[in-house]
Amino acid sequence: MKKRIYILAAALLAITLMPAAGFAQQTDDEDGGGFEWSVSADVTSNYIWRGYEQGDTGKFFNFNVQPCVWLGYKGLYLELWNTTAFNGSYNEVDITLGYSIAGFDLSVSDYYFDYDCRYFRNYKASHSLNATLSYEFSFPLTLTWSTVLVADDYYESGRRAWSSYVEASYTHSFDRLFDVTATVGASPYTAPYWCLDREGEVLQGFNFTNLELGIGREFEVGCATIPVSLKYIYNPAIHRNYGVVSVGVAFGN
Repeated sequence: MKKRIYILAAALLAITLMPAAGFAQQTDDEDGGGFEWSVSADVTSNYIWRGYEQGDTGKFFNFNVQPCVWLGYKGLYLELWNTTAFNGSYNEVDITLGYSIAGFDLSVSDYYFDYDCRYFRNYKASHSLNATLSYEFSFPLTLTWSTVLVADDYYESGRRAWSSYVEASYTHSFDRLFDVTATVGASPYTAPYWCLDREGEVLQGFNFTNLELGIGREFEVGCATIPVSLKYIYNPAIHRNYGVVSVGVAFGN
């Protein structure tokens, strides 16, 4: 089984490393030339984060609505994002402040997910503060590293764990048809904050948790953009498969 997992991960990683012929680098306008904004909302058949279903219902369908507001100026940006399960099994609010320049993106995100606790009371129990660094190459390959800065994130010994996640993602665009994205994500070392087995026990060492293949397209309808996507996600750490369908609407410049 482990041999098959590593073969699948290697195949997806190979896809992510394939150069895309004719891929154009971002223009100055696209790389933070002025004020930018967008308002969007997606409906997705399930919310999967790093290979784990956040509603923890065990069901194939657990519909979420995900509104988002994004504001940017010359590379600096602020994002407000929410996901809410239709059945009330999960809610989360994310606030992200970041800066993008020359392919690099550095951000700090506050994930708020415990609505039984007031926003700033017992912060570590109701929030997770994460730092993320990513780099997009001149071909459409993006490498990302994210580390927990503040949370209930400790080894059994009481030492800080600095739970982290590393990911490689490659997108190939078929002109006027659709985009195909392949993603490989893993816990680079023991991550007690988020990398767990089926019984909720902490997985030790390096673990692949997110092998993902997706297809998507954006449709322009008047002043709106309609993104549609279909993803297959496999988490080798817990041997779970997911199929996720998302449809949304976005407005912006």
